[in-house]
Amino acid sequence: MGKKLHETRERLLQQGLALMSRDGMAGVTLGQLAEQVGMSKSGVFAHFRSKDEVQIGLLEQMARVAAPVVVEPAMAAPEGLPRLEALVSNWLGWASRAGLPGGCPVAAAMFELDDAEGPVRDKVAAMEAEWRDLLEGFTRWAVELGHLRADLDVEQFVWELCGIYLSHHTSQRFLRRPDSDNRAFTAFQALLERATPEKSVRR
Repeated sequence: MGKKLHETRERLLQQGLALMSRDGMAGVTLGQLAEQVGMSKSGVFAHFRSKDEVQIGLLEQMARVAAPVVVEPAMAAPEGLPRLEALVSNWLGWASRAGLPGGCPVAAAMFELDDAEGPVRDKVAAMEAEWRDLLEGFTRWAVELGHLRADLDVEQFVWELCGIYLSHHTSQRFLRRPDSDNRAFTAFQALLERATPEKSVRR
C-alpha cells in the first residue's frame, strides 16, 4: 500500500472510529463514512468493499487505540492483584480517555447486535472472548500469587467483573449519572473483598 493510500485509510479509520463510538454500528456505512471525511463513496470503496468490512476494520482500530490506554499501562504495575486492579481501573471509562466522543464501541455493539448474525457480530464476539480470556489470565495469576483465594471460581469472578463494566457503561452513557465511577469502583472492591483471603499476604 502506497503512503498516500495508507494515510487515507488511517484517516478513514480514525474518523470512522469516532463515528462508531458516538452513533454505534448502525451509524457506520460507506456513505456515512464518506460524508464524515469529505470523500466520495467510491473513494471509500477503494479501501473498504462493504459495510461489514468497514465495521470490522473499525473494531480492529478500536483495539489498537485501547491497548495503550488500558492494557499497556497496567503491565507496569506489580504482578498479581495490583496489575488486575490497574487493568480494571484503566478499563472503566477508557473511551473518553482515549479521545473518543462516545462510549466503548464493543459494549454498545453487544446490545446492538445481540439478535444479529454475520461477520461483524462474530468479530465482536471474538474480541469479547479474547478480552475475557485476558481478565481470566490476570485473575488466575493473582490466585497463583496468593493475592486471591485459592478456591476462587475465576470464571464467575470475571463474569461479575464484566457485569460491573456493562453496568458502568449503561449508567455513564445512557443514564448519565455522575456517580457512575464511584458506583463501579465500590462494586469492584466488594467483589475483591469476597475473593481475597482473610489474611492475604502478597508475595
